[in-house]
Amino acid sequence: PPRSTLFPYTTLFRSLASCTILASSASAAFDLKKLSTYSTEGDAGIYYRYDKAGTGLVRISPWHDIPFTLGKDEQGVPLLSFVCEIPRGTREKFEIHKSVSHNPLLQDVHKNGTLREYVYSPAIINYGAIAQTWEDPEEPDEDTTFGGDNDPIDVLQLNEGSCTRGAVQRVRVLGGLALVDDGETDWKLLVVDVDAADAPSWRDVSDIPEARVSEVREWYRMYKTAEGKGENTYGLGGRAVDAAHALRVAEHTHTFWANMMAKAAKGKAGGGCAFDKHGACWTKPSVQKDEL
Repeated sequence: PPRSTLFPYTTLFRSLASCTILASSASAAFDLKKLSTYSTEGDAGIYYRYDKAGTGLVRISPWHDIPFTLGKDEQGVPLLSFVCEIPRGTREKFEIHKSVSHNPLLQDVHKNGTLREYVYSPAIINYGAIAQTWEDPEEPDEDTTFGGDNDPIDVLQLNEGSCTRGAVQRVRVLGGLALVDDGETDWKLLVVDVDAADAPSWRDVSDIPEARVSEVREWYRMYKTAEGKGENTYGLGGRAVDAAHALRVAEHTHTFWANMMAKAAKGKAGGGCAFDKHGACWTKPSVQKDEL
């Protein structure tokens, strides 16, 4: 039977609630109103600061210091922390940089040093990642059989309005697509920003117009062909999984992140995470659970 039928919402939420001490503690205290961003001359990056009581502004990592969850909605569904990297209608491919101190958002570069942009078309959705997640290359995914792509889990935010690059939003997970990119699992969570004025009332993938899901699925299958590369593929025959299934996938990637951080704390460089020629991933949180 489908994985979602084996893990109903009640079981999933219990698992999420008991995940890591760091995430649960930080989520209870983390205040998005105290979060701000800034840029520096030279790299056009986006850096993060938090107004920490008794200390003032401290520099933080959007990957490690922003909690995995930010409360629940009116029905008790966990809301995850979405970091906006590529707003709808833009081409510049910004992402959380895994190996730079404090993991700012920087524009990705090609091997020849030129800045990366979408060639296929501007982004048709708001794209980003969920904080405190990691798709572990050493852990084969149950739905694709491939290991993870070594990145935070990707997010396709479906609100009509464009997000602001660097913004952090509370999102409800509706479903997901099990994309496979060059032999690596690269899940795409389908979500909505619950606090936006244009937030749809969708609660599950079945609520999203099928034409919209098909449009997104096809775009991510084809977008690399504009750069002379092959098509991406999907696990599960391209079927979009429901909210319960997708939340369980997200929770798995949060557990992988927590394991990575634990290994890093014990002295393993990057906790087993590395970023191409840049070296080990930066894995030292600057805001610990007892400092908020």
